[in-house]
Amino acid sequence: MNCISPPALDDTQLISYVDGEADNDVTAHIIACPFCSERARQLTVWQNGLRSQLYRSNCPSSIELGDYHLGLLPAPQVLVMAQHIRECPHCRREVAELEEFLTEPDAQPDLLETVKVLFARLVGSGATPALGALRGESKGPLIFEAEGVVITLDVQPGPKGQVSILGQVAADDQDQWTGAKVELKQAESPQLTASLDDLGAFRFGAVRPGSIQFTVTSLSGVVIQSPDIEITA
Repeated sequence: MNCISPPALDDTQLISYVDGEADNDVTAHIIACPFCSERARQLTVWQNGLRSQLYRSNCPSSIELGDYHLGLLPAPQVLVMAQHIRECPHCRREVAELEEFLTEPDAQPDLLETVKVLFARLVGSGATPALGALRGESKGPLIFEAEGVVITLDVQPGPKGQVSILGQVAADDQDQWTGAKVELKQAESPQLTASLDDLGAFRFGAVRPGSIQFTVTSLSGVVIQSPDIEITA
């Protein structure tokens, strides 16, 4: 496959497109050219993978946070953990949610076995679920997190006022999510499905603007559900 209008876009132009800073000529070329569009997709996957790996890279695992809350850590580690939790809003929220769950009357001791559905929360980007708009020209992707699993979404402009959505799932136990089913739901439209490749990436093309919701179901049956997201062309 070759560029439809040589010379092909260079790396600087592709990066500007992925970062939402490309001019109209570059954007129009990528929409029309399968070769340059694929190069932009590969660059986006690589960039999202790097961003996902760096997100909360210094945070303790959910198991370590649980041990901290239950008082199972040795004293020196407790001091380090307590300081981190004071400074990290993500870990502080996770500990608070665990404490709330365990204080409920019907809470079960085998917490990890009973949790099957995880609800993703938006933790990065300027948009807000159900309120903000995820635009093709937005700066950076939306980043969601659910129990240590990070999901990034990039929206890219498409033909006829539609958009394509490029996503990536990153987790410590990445193998569990390889081959997972991703479903995109939108009112008055057929449900779209895709599966995660070995890099955790997935893509939906020809999505019309409006409210969407996605779910990711691992082969082991763990389900991650997103909030409602409003997208615009």
